Amino acid sequence: MNAKIWGILGAGCLSLSFIPSVSVLFTILGLVFIGISLNLLGADNKIFNYFLIASLLSFIASMLFYFKIIAVISSFVLGMLSNNPVVPIGFSILIYFTVYYVVQIISSVYFKKSFSLLGKEYNNGYFKLGGNFLIAGAVLNIFAIGLIITVIGWVLILIGFVTIEEIIDVEIVEEEKKLLEN
Repeated sequence: MNAKIWGILGAGCLSLSFIPSVSVLFTILGLVFIGISLNLLGADNKIFNYFLIASLLSFIASMLFYFKIIAVISSFVLGMLSNNPVVPIGFSILIYFTVYYVVQIISSVYFKKSFSLLGKEYNNGYFKLGGNFLIAGAVLNIFAIGLIITVIGWVLILIGFVTIEEIIDVEIVEEEKKLLEN
């Protein structure tokens, strides 16, 4: 498969990663597929490095989201042992959401850097616009609208991969050269 198809599959998976029962699977698959696409593109190493950093931070933030139950249970137990049970529970939840929120924003900044560089390299504005939506979605994640904006960002990146024409032309020329050499 070529880099364009890997990118389309990855952005498609990430666009659907809001579905609760398959969110972890789609997130992992989407990040791996886009990583393969960026690696196949052989683009600037900064693009892939920024994407790798963003992917790791996003994965960490996702795992924090799924392990918040542990924080709530432990703070509930601590609350039962103290005179005022509301303070430890509230404090624990506040710390958790603050760490999750900050990690998610940092991850989206690295995604934006990666996709902005990719957009410059292939003269495609959808990547930069999608990166901007990812940052806005991460910032507004504290409200319910952040998820919708993040999904729109991944859809814009999907459109960016769909509209890349240079990738196809370069790969066809390279395949023709290989066929002529044989």
